[in-house]
Amino acid sequence: MVKRFILQWHLSENCNLKCLHCYQETHKPIQLKYDQLVSIYNQFKELLKELNMKGHINLTGGEPLCNPYFFKILDFIQKDQDLISFSILTNGTLITESIAQKIKIYNPYYVQVSLEGGQKTNDYIRGKGTYQKIAQGIINLRKQDIFTSISFTATSLNYQEFPKVVKYAKKYGVNNVWSDRYIPLGDSLDRNLALNFDQTQKYLEIMNKERIKLAKNKNNHLTISMYRALQFQMTNDFAYGCTAGDTLLTVMENGDLVPCRRMPVVVGNLLTTKMVDLYKNNKFLKELRQKKIPDDCCNCEHAEMCHGGLKCLTYALYKNLNHKDVGCSIDN
Repeated sequence: MVKRFILQWHLSENCNLKCLHCYQETHKPIQLKYDQLVSIYNQFKELLKELNMKGHINLTGGEPLCNPYFFKILDFIQKDQDLISFSILTNGTLITESIAQKIKIYNPYYVQVSLEGGQKTNDYIRGKGTYQKIAQGIINLRKQDIFTSISFTATSLNYQEFPKVVKYAKKYGVNNVWSDRYIPLGDSLDRNLALNFDQTQKYLEIMNKERIKLAKNKNNHLTISMYRALQFQMTNDFAYGCTAGDTLLTVMENGDLVPCRRMPVVVGNLLTTKMVDLYKNNKFLKELRQKKIPDDCCNCEHAEMCHGGLKCLTYALYKNLNHKDVGCSIDN
């Protein structure tokens, strides 16, 4: 895929689940009007024109399929398919055979579903019965030959269950599995879900072990993506650099614009200020685009690419960006 400007768009806060680690704080059904959603979409097109870039939209929520205007938004994107591609980030439980057939018509780049481990752990986090409902959703997507990815959010509760997710993915014909660490945005209980240094190292080792096992199987069609912050330390691949505020923005369910859902610093609201103006003029977004290297990373050979690792985690813990990723094992 050609590098594009990514917009993660939370269409509403409506969701049929209430997951233990969900970033949605109130679970109230916040829902913009149709003309407001259209305005936001057009503002993104205006920003792309200003930057002379093509775009990609990740449609999410809440649960995007709970949004009454979901397929109307897809109609807009389909008309602009030469300019904007899209993916769907869903919990997977509402993807019936007919919904999968309808999604196929719009040619998504991929559909991502979330799984949090084996059946017991997943259903503890996502709700009883979701393990099997997710499987059926995946089956329906793969019947339509839709590229399907599983997202695994690593917490202190489940990080050792990544191999179970890989086994599940193989069983149901998933194309790709990827994972990143949980970001604590709330109270002490929330912080206890975040991986500490030792857990981070173990988690990365587990991921890489599974990736190597798959690579040895010539008949395997599943991939494990290890391109997130710090994962290059296991793969010897290029270091990941956070693009939040640069070529990634997030629109929340009420129209607030933030750099990333996991870095919920509100820089303005698109119902009152245009996206292009906020992108060009907001002080915090400008700071992110400077890609400053934290003081404790300045001597690291990966600093120019990595920029200190997972910026959202650093900001959540310290409320500033001048710290290296707490999970980093490289001594400078």
